[in-house]
Amino acid sequence: MNISPEEAARALGDIEASRTTMRVVIRSHRGHYHLWLWGSIWAAMALLAEYLGLPGMRIANCLVLGGFAASALIILGQKTQVRSTGHKRFVGMLAAIVVFAFVWPLVLRGPANPKSGFAYSALVSMFCYIMAGIWFDIYLLWVGLVVSALILTGLFFFPAIFWWWIAVLCGGTLIGTGFYVRFFWR
Repeated sequence: MNISPEEAARALGDIEASRTTMRVVIRSHRGHYHLWLWGSIWAAMALLAEYLGLPGMRIANCLVLGGFAASALIILGQKTQVRSTGHKRFVGMLAAIVVFAFVWPLVLRGPANPKSGFAYSALVSMFCYIMAGIWFDIYLLWVGLVVSALILTGLFFFPAIFWWWIAVLCGGTLIGTGFYVRFFWR
């Protein structure tokens, strides 16, 4: 199949228009709230682990449950403004990732220490961001890749300040990306 240069230009123009529309919808309809929410939760979880140790990590589980509830409320607010088919296959893919991610540590006897366990769960989350970036918009792919690299860098090269590293750089990246999406994304 051969297409003319005009048809190719028109197709590329349609792709760019679709991308621009998607960004406006994400920015206008609370996509940045998810980034702010989860960036704040990550920072809080890391600081709880830093200052309270293992009991702090148990409290962090409550933050995650609260985060899921807040995310659900944000999504419900979006549904009234954004008409979508629901992307059932994408949700199914995320569910499969989360189930397998939960099963693997059970089969392999879990991580060696709390830092590795946190890094593992954070990397699974970032893999979901990467998949969302491939599926929807490239910014999530880049957020997932950058934060994954930061997690691994902190775990392997800066273990003494790992929790602060996660709080400031990883949580901060999510929060900062939320500000970028909200105020500068066009």
